Amino acid sequence: MENTFKQIVLIQIVLLPVLVLLEIFFPVPEEISYLPYFSGAIANMSDGALIFSAIIGIGLLITNWVSCFLIYFFKPLGRPMFLWTLILLVASYLITPHVSTGLFGMLDSIDSLLAGATLVFMYITPIKEKFSK
Repeated sequence: MENTFKQIVLIQIVLLPVLVLLEIFFPVPEEISYLPYFSGAIANMSDGALIFSAIIGIGLLITNWVSCFLIYFFKPLGRPMFLWTLILLVASYLITPHVSTGLFGMLDSIDSLLAGATLVFMYITPIKEKFSK
C-alpha cells in the first residue's frame, strides 16, 4: 500500500510541471478567450488586482507542489499543507471562468483523481500512522 501511495504522489509531482508547460506552450486560442462569457471576469479588475491574483495562484501551486514532496517522505507538515492548498485551489478553480485544451483538461482531471486518492490514503488507510512519527 505504501508503494502505491508513493507512486500516486510521484505522478502528481511530475504532472504539475507538465500541466504548467502545457499551459505555456499550448495555450487556448485567443479567439476563444475573447468570447463574451469571459469579458466581464477580468475586465473589471485593476492591474494591481490581476498581479496580486497571479501571485496568489502561483504561490498556491508552488505550495501544493512542495506539500507533495513532504507527503512523499511522510513529513507531518505535509498532510495539512496538502489538504488546505487543495481546498484553496479547488475553490479558486470553481469561482473563476476557465477554458482549456483537451489535453490539459484530461491531465488536469487525472491530477484531480490522484489528489483525491492521496487524501484517501493520508486520512483513511493505515498510511495515516506513518505521518505521526
